[in-house]
Amino acid sequence: MKIQLTGNRIKINHTIRFLVKDKISLPLDKILKDFKPNTQIAAVHIELIPKTNTFKVNFDMILPHKKNLFASTTHLQLESALIDLQQQIEKQIKRYKESLTPYSLG
Repeated sequence: MKIQLTGNRIKINHTIRFLVKDKISLPLDKILKDFKPNTQIAAVHIELIPKTNTFKVNFDMILPHKKNLFASTTHLQLESALIDLQQQIEKQIKRYKESLTPYSLG
């Protein structure tokens, strides 16, 4: 999965890139293995909110058949925000894959 990583009021360094890869990209790669690699492009935006010193993280991705996945979360720790985001997106992908599966009335 390719992730376009952007930041607002935060410098995107090697540590943040590693966290995003470890907490979002690798787990979602397992779920998205049935999709073509060129369709696996996502945008992650990380913002540091100065007043509360929290991280707001957004995830945006378009799957085949123009299905848009979006999730947003806010946490005090970046790692917790990324884990929460990954869980939200994972649920959406699983729902999407179930909608593509033809059901047997058996």
